[in-house]
Amino acid sequence: MKIDVEKLSASLGVPVVPVVAKQHRGLDDLAKAVLDTVASCPLPLGEGLGEGLCAVSPSPLTPLPKGEGNKQTKLIQRYARIERIVSETVETVSEDKQNVSERIDRVVTHKIFGPVILLLVMLLVFQAIFSWASLPMTLIDHVFSALAATIRAHLSAGIFTDLLTDGIIAGVGGVVAFLPQILLLFLFISLLEDSGYMARAAFLMDRLMRAFGLHGKAFVPLLSSFACAVPGIMATRTIENPKDRIATIMIAPFMSCSARLPVYTLIIAAFFSGKTVLGVLSLGAVIILAMYLLGVAVAIIVASILKRTILNAPPPPFVMELPPYRVPDFGNVAHALFTRCSVFLKRAGTVILSISILLWALTAFPRAHVDQAGGTPNASTQIESSFAGRAGRLIEPAIRPLGFDWKIGIGLISSFAARETIISTLSIVYNVGESPDTKSSSLVEALRNARRADGSAIWTPLTGISLMIFFLLACQCMSTVAIVCRETNSWRWPLFMIGYMMILAYVASFVTFQGGRLLGFV
Repeated sequence: MKIDVEKLSASLGVPVVPVVAKQHRGLDDLAKAVLDTVASCPLPLGEGLGEGLCAVSPSPLTPLPKGEGNKQTKLIQRYARIERIVSETVETVSEDKQNVSERIDRVVTHKIFGPVILLLVMLLVFQAIFSWASLPMTLIDHVFSALAATIRAHLSAGIFTDLLTDGIIAGVGGVVAFLPQILLLFLFISLLEDSGYMARAAFLMDRLMRAFGLHGKAFVPLLSSFACAVPGIMATRTIENPKDRIATIMIAPFMSCSARLPVYTLIIAAFFSGKTVLGVLSLGAVIILAMYLLGVAVAIIVASILKRTILNAPPPPFVMELPPYRVPDFGNVAHALFTRCSVFLKRAGTVILSISILLWALTAFPRAHVDQAGGTPNASTQIESSFAGRAGRLIEPAIRPLGFDWKIGIGLISSFAARETIISTLSIVYNVGESPDTKSSSLVEALRNARRADGSAIWTPLTGISLMIFFLLACQCMSTVAIVCRETNSWRWPLFMIGYMMILAYVASFVTFQGGRLLGFV
């Protein structure tokens, strides 16, 4: 398209500045226009600014007189003016690109082919994540293991050395090792957004969400929640109806955020690594896709129940633009990846580091009684007698039906501060809880080798699936709870969210584990 900026400015009665923000084009012109407009105000800023700006250039789009026609008539007249201005100021130079986009959309937005293509795209994304992230994850794990070994070799044995190796390095390193997968996930999301395909995904999902009473605008907040529920919940401000907005907030935590990805991949690496579906697709990629789809399905069902009960309200129509397909702006993609990497590493260096130190202290104290020879306490004895071990033992009867033991219970307790901290917790617990001659070199090996007193395996594939289901459905993020409280201006809704998600997670995990046992799975 070709836009006559001067004529558009004259038609609207206000300065018009063409800007392409992603390419930083027109930003200086925009800043100059703002300064020129402010300078022409007859009144200083802060003292009747509104009247001053209105005096700069009265717009010909004056409001219709009150009482003139009904609301529909006013709307028709407004859009008639908009169409007139567009026809006078916008000229279509070439429709080739638009025609190409339309031809592609006939397939990717098709009622049948569209959802199938969307599923295939997501499956390929997860397949690539597993394939490409394997090597860098292994390298990161080896770096942290070598660092811990070096420290142990150069420092004398004691509490301080244990803190550095079993607390800080094992805790933070266990989480940082998943950085390649998280970056690859956001790489693909950024590419799909910049290419224009995400708008088509929103269009496809709107059909499904509308059938369950959800507002079409809920798709963007829910999509943002796949990265983190906090910005997703904040994005619900674009939904005008309060009931629609609260319904979207209540289901946003069901989207599998990046904090859940390390939990999924840990379980898959421990029990489903190297297995394929149809000899081509990685079983791990299929499982993760299933987790994402399950989260969406549960969210839609819960939203449907809420919209038919306590949040009953008809969804308004949804209008959105389908932009033409374009080559992604790799500068913008790189910036998005840098931002996500910075956020993740900052979280690892602050929240996760603090929790790792705290958890190590809870597993290291109080010190177990030494034997008669005056030696150091057995590692298993130490972890059981520690504050963390006592807390795990306390909740073990409640979580045993889910397939969890007291060590997993420690991880569950810590994960309510932040989901991904269960990785650092288990790293600390299993490093402390194993004797030096049998200590596993990685958390994956530790889970595979963990045994009860009778020699039976603590972790099984069924236990892993049960844990994944629990983490998918439970509300285990204090940041999310805090933002829900702020956005709803009440503690009633966040407490309701914590309660119903916890009950749902427990029941689903119970059914998964006990049902699996009845069917003969282990």
